[in-house]
Amino acid sequence: MISTLDREGLLPAITFVFSRAGCDAAVKQCLRSSLRLTSDEERARIAEIVDRRTADLDEADLVVLDYHEWREGLLRGLAAHHAGMLPTFRHTVEELFTAGLVKAVFATETLALGINMPARTVLLEKLVKYNGEQHMPLTPGEYTQLTGRAG
Repeated sequence: MISTLDREGLLPAITFVFSRAGCDAAVKQCLRSSLRLTSDEERARIAEIVDRRTADLDEADLVVLDYHEWREGLLRGLAAHHAGMLPTFRHTVEELFTAGLVKAVFATETLALGINMPARTVLLEKLVKYNGEQHMPLTPGEYTQLTGRAG
C-alpha cells in the first residue's frame, strides 16, 4: 500500500493500526521489502537529526531498544509511533515527519490526540478497535479524530 501511495504522490501518510505490536510489525514488513521513500540528501539529514537526538544514549541501551532497526526505518522514510516507544524515539519521529523526511508512519490512535503531524493521506487498518472489553466499530467522532488530519 505504501508503495502505491508513493507512486501516486499521496505521501506523507499515517496508517492507524490499533496495537503497538501491529505498528512495529508494519515497519518491519516494509523493511523486509526494497521500499525506500527517501533521497540520499534526505537520508543524510535524517542521520544527522537521529544522531543528535540519541547522542546521550549508551550503546548497550540502544541495542536493547532495537535502535539500529528503528534508525534504518527512519533512513528509509518509515516509522512507528506509539506510547510504548522511548520518548526520545517518539519525538524524533514527530520531528522528522513534520519536516517531511519520514513519509509513512504506522501509529496507534494516541497520535490523533493533540499531536500536529499533518498528512496528505490517512489510512485505517480496520474500522473496528478493541475498547478494553470488546471489539467495537469506530464511532463517528473517533473516525473524524483519526482522519481529520489528512489534506
